[in-house]
Amino acid sequence: MALFINGIGSISPAPAFAALTAAAPVARADNRLQALEPTYTDYLDARVSRRMSRIVKMGTVTALQALRDAGLTTTNGVIAGTGWGCLEDTVTFLQKMVTNQEEMLSPTSFIHSTHNTIAAQVAYQLKCRGYNNTYVHRNISFESALIDATLLLLESPENQLLIGGIDE
Repeated sequence: MALFINGIGSISPAPAFAALTAAAPVARADNRLQALEPTYTDYLDARVSRRMSRIVKMGTVTALQALRDAGLTTTNGVIAGTGWGCLEDTVTFLQKMVTNQEEMLSPTSFIHSTHNTIAAQVAYQLKCRGYNNTYVHRNISFESALIDATLLLLESPENQLLIGGIDE
């Protein structure tokens, strides 16, 4: 059975695929590469965007880019791979937990710290009520998501699945 990639989306330190050249400048922040982030309100409602953390915005926008590139508006399933999940949100939640001595914690902070937050938010934005899974297998998370997608498409080849890998 042949499988096809119908659309792609990317937010990374390198320019978008169409503009990628060997001499493209790459922004740095300290000892890390800095992602070239889009204007999120070009893709998301401003109120929705304000409530999302940076990594959730990045994941959601790349999903929307991939769907747009494929000429689709929704998908039958969302499968994500992440080595660390929403690391920044997790650190913030744990710091508040220590600072507040485990009292008066917002449940929203906990929800935003879980690894499946990105795939859940993508599915929510797309109104996708189908298959949704997140793999957290360090260096092979994206590959695990691809294997899962392959197995699902072998069962139901008519499906259109959104597969992504994201880390901060």
